[in-house]
Amino acid sequence: MKSSTSQPAGQAWRRCVAALALLPACCAAGGLTVLHAFDGNDGASPQAPLVQGTDGRYYGTTANGGAAHDGTAFSVGADGSFRSLLAFDGSDGSDPYAALVARTDGSLVGSAPLGHYPLPSRPSFGGVVYTLTPQGALQTLRRFPARGPDGQAPGALVDGGDGYWYGTMTYGGAGGGGTVFKIAPDGSLATLHAFMPDEGATPVGDGLTRGSDGNFYGLLRTGPAFAYNGAIFMITPAGAFSVLHTFPLDGSEGGVPAGRLIETPPGTFYGAAQAAGSGGGGTLFRFDAAHRSVTTLHAYNRYDGDAPTGVVSGPDGQLYGMTQGGGTAGLGTIFRITPNGQLTVLRLLQTGDGTGPRAAPVFGSDGRLYGTTAQGGAGNAGTLFSLDVLDAQPPALTMTKTCPTEFDRCDGPINVPVGVPYSVQWSSANLDGCMASGAWSGPRTIGGCIDVTPLQRGLYTYRLTCRGAAGPVSASVTVSVG
Repeated sequence: MKSSTSQPAGQAWRRCVAALALLPACCAAGGLTVLHAFDGNDGASPQAPLVQGTDGRYYGTTANGGAAHDGTAFSVGADGSFRSLLAFDGSDGSDPYAALVARTDGSLVGSAPLGHYPLPSRPSFGGVVYTLTPQGALQTLRRFPARGPDGQAPGALVDGGDGYWYGTMTYGGAGGGGTVFKIAPDGSLATLHAFMPDEGATPVGDGLTRGSDGNFYGLLRTGPAFAYNGAIFMITPAGAFSVLHTFPLDGSEGGVPAGRLIETPPGTFYGAAQAAGSGGGGTLFRFDAAHRSVTTLHAYNRYDGDAPTGVVSGPDGQLYGMTQGGGTAGLGTIFRITPNGQLTVLRLLQTGDGTGPRAAPVFGSDGRLYGTTAQGGAGNAGTLFSLDVLDAQPPALTMTKTCPTEFDRCDGPINVPVGVPYSVQWSSANLDGCMASGAWSGPRTIGGCIDVTPLQRGLYTYRLTCRGAAGPVSASVTVSVG
């Protein structure tokens, strides 16, 4: 039997990408614990990383839901005990999507990118910075006007170690592209830098990273003069600013940076870009500050993950994170990657786990990984979960096929006629060393897609065998051509 995979690049790519969202959900059971599933009343769509407070509980926000549908603040214990702390009503901010900062006195500092005053006029303003007690008492430190030199839509803050919190405004300011600022506990604010068009714009709202050298490092979604796919910058506590690296417009290093940079060891930073890269699904990268160079650790192909949300350093020296999409069902993944770029998908997310994560996870003091998902779960409004990533995780391997019919189904005794292309997709978790046999052959990545144009009738069986900790795991799919 003969088949051909030599399709025009554009056609082949479109078929594989179109097939991604149609794959059935399949994931290894066990390992992940859903701590809480939001139902809208207690919040919806958590989009920020959790932070562990001095009391051991994990604090966060939801961007939507609550009594006024303006978002909520909450805490959750490692045992799943959940407490609603606050429902935002607009006057104290709305749509919070930035991580809280834990203070040594047990309170927290946070921000919201928007806000509005009560009806009937309901005029909006440009966000707030606030403090929050573990019991849910909120105090507004500063409210930002809808227009003005301070900028609008504050992102996550970071403790500068000098009595100030440092952060970024997503847009506005003197140049219109956002700002970097510091704010004191009494709410007084100083703008350190306003982004001009020739420097880049739209700083990523996940926050600055305070480097080992005392300076702050951050990411821009848009590079200088809008001619790049984003940039990495540095700013001193005094406001001396410099662009350290720009992501090329051709997407070879990825584009649209996301999350917060992680420094380990000093002078070496790790981060994520949500788009482009050689596989089209974003990249994970290492940045050498001394040489101002970026090395791509992994380029996602959408089947091993799509749109990474950032990384966090684990207790074992590896990096961990999540992808917003990709995997078997296109619902997101949890992954581990070595500093040298060896990727392992730890879990292919299912609806019950929660789906579509928007933020990087965090490690708790108990060594478990804690995270949020923005969708899915029992209430279909996102979840909070924990995962013991240092424990052995169960393997999963799924293969499927799509054909050029309604809904891309391969129904009936004959899936496709001769000369009509079809696609074969696969995804895996906790497996490596995949080898193909049957109608195809050779080594395969841990997730991917091929397009095939059959040249004669017959049954084409695609087998895949991957290595797992407990032995090989196999899967197959058969396409009938008539």
